[in-house]
Amino acid sequence: MTGVLVEPWHRDLGDYTVGGSVYAVEPHLRVAAAVQLAGAACRVHADIILGPGERHRGVSFDELTAIRQAAPTARIDVHLITLGQSVGTARLNEERRAIDTAAQVGAEFITVSKKALSLHAALLDHARAAGIQVWLEVPPDKQGTDAHRIAVDGVLVMLIPAGAKKSADLAHLSKVERLGKTMPVAVDGGVTRAIAAQSRQAGACYLISGRDLLTVTHPHVDTKKGSPHATS
Repeated sequence: MTGVLVEPWHRDLGDYTVGGSVYAVEPHLRVAAAVQLAGAACRVHADIILGPGERHRGVSFDELTAIRQAAPTARIDVHLITLGQSVGTARLNEERRAIDTAAQVGAEFITVSKKALSLHAALLDHARAAGIQVWLEVPPDKQGTDAHRIAVDGVLVMLIPAGAKKSADLAHLSKVERLGKTMPVAVDGGVTRAIAAQSRQAGACYLISGRDLLTVTHPHVDTKKGSPHATS
């Protein structure tokens, strides 16, 4: 049976310092990935991505609910990513639903853009009152210089654009060094074992990794012995 393994390098950074992005694996493996992450003392990071036409490109609401059911003790955080500039009623409703779902599954924090922070201020305040932290996304084209003046509990520095699949730009670690002096900082986007260590040294308290942390295993049949073996 196809499965997911959590690479052991996260142990060097301490329990729950590293989170696995379940978006990095195929949808049918996301619940299994979350269970493995929780068992490995890693956090579960879920990207909810709303594309044009409100099409969901990331972790779905149903997947997030299933993750909580399968891993009741998992430490979950949610990143609400909205692509495009649309601010129509349908988009706003989906964003509200994402925030509500994060609250329902007991996420530790939800990360949103500066625009979403303004558009959904009341709902996010309600989530915070329920014990959920609200973090600010700092995309590659922003410096986050005003983050300390915004009512947020932390910042997520993106090393690549949200939802993209590129190599991390380590120039953005300078933001981590600066912002980490005044608030908690997480790092996401192309994070490998080496980049996780560098980000930690720069002052990040939470490192999010996808493909470098989660390995999908596939069974194969040994034709000589006729027995299945897992390969990555």
